[in-house]
Amino acid sequence: MRLNILVTLNAAYIPPLKVMLRSLFDNCPDNINIYLIHSDIPEEGIHQISSFVSRHGHNLYPLVIDKELVSKAPVISYYSKEMYYRLFAHAVLPENVDKVLYLDPDILVINPIDQLYNTDIGDYYFAAAEHAKPVIGYINRIRLRTESNSYYNSGVLLMNIAKLRQEVSISQIINYIKQHSNELILPDQDILNGLFWDKIKPLDEYLYNYDTRRYRSYLISSKGRVNMDFIINNTVILHFCGKQKPWKKNYPYRFGILYKYYQKMAERAEV
Repeated sequence: MRLNILVTLNAAYIPPLKVMLRSLFDNCPDNINIYLIHSDIPEEGIHQISSFVSRHGHNLYPLVIDKELVSKAPVISYYSKEMYYRLFAHAVLPENVDKVLYLDPDILVINPIDQLYNTDIGDYYFAAAEHAKPVIGYINRIRLRTESNSYYNSGVLLMNIAKLRQEVSISQIINYIKQHSNELILPDQDILNGLFWDKIKPLDEYLYNYDTRRYRSYLISSKGRVNMDFIINNTVILHFCGKQKPWKKNYPYRFGILYKYYQKMAERAEV
């Protein structure tokens, strides 16, 4: 079986992308197609990524999208316009791709990913995990004017590309951005939740989108079940959410040392 993985980024995120991919390759025996949607990564950068992917026995397919498509979309804090590209993937990916798993570059895959990839999402557009905080969920419901207290993280998205092609147009997304540009706090994530709140199948965040900042709160909310042993044996995706990243100095949260290990493995693969 061949897995379809989607990433969207600019040249600045090539180093963490390699770390994420190395962790993915180490935990996935299947052949993988990596689809990279970008606007302006230089040819040298694409060659660098392609060589890294092929060296591990997989395939890279770069896809260029016109950055003017989101020229008027808001960019806030440390986010870049590339964050929007995942929402347009169904209009950019080849016709033979009917399902794809989107992964942010600030992720480690630490257990086999096939069960996540093979999740049956039926007529949903996406499968995603909440980083559940009830009060915040209620606030987002009011803010985005939806009928759900759930607010899903967009860093891991299993995407029903075939269904999206049938039912969602680029103009629908662009119009939503135009109408709500002043209200978007976490831009692409707000669009995902505001526009598609009833088309998202919930995933277990402990397994598929573990926020590495929240070890203690997860331990308490799970009554001790989601401890370090549980994570190492069961969690598939660690997500290094927030401004502080493990490839920068003085990363304060757990799992930074694990990230350093995969960083070393990624660098070693290029020697």
